[in-house]
Amino acid sequence: MSEDLKKTTDETAAENVETVEAVEVVEATPVVEKKSTNSKKIKNTMHDIELELLKETNNDEKFPKFGVGDTIRVSVRITEGTKERVQVYEGVVLCFKHGMNRKTFMVRRVTSGISVERVFSYHSPYLAHVEIVRRARVRRAKLYFLRGLFGKAARLKELALKKGENKKQVKS
Repeated sequence: MSEDLKKTTDETAAENVETVEAVEVVEATPVVEKKSTNSKKIKNTMHDIELELLKETNNDEKFPKFGVGDTIRVSVRITEGTKERVQVYEGVVLCFKHGMNRKTFMVRRVTSGISVERVFSYHSPYLAHVEIVRRARVRRAKLYFLRGLFGKAARLKELALKKGENKKQVKS
């Protein structure tokens, strides 16, 4: 019986060696996956959702093109209880932040020596209207240096407005 036992252990060992070699061969061969043409790769789902929402409330057609350094008049819808009114906020655009669907701009206003900065979301449904009052030539993307300046020191070099540039015509 000992000879039979030795034969079976030798046979099983030989089989194990063959299976190990077979497994190594299978692992070494590259696996090729077929890509289906119908499947869409999901990269950033929140970004895609926000882009869909942006298509509904896009203010690019409503507002004129304004930039940093421009003095603008922003009309903001404010709801107080059941009543809704429009408040006008006029000041210099200090900066734009973010991009595409999260675009914001900061407006600085000086009233009786006190400066107030307010950040507006560009695609907000609460923005009723934006009007350009004055254009300025600036050489910076962010005008944070204006925070320490008041009066004549805070003036920017003015550019002439083109005819009808301050109001954007809404297409019907």
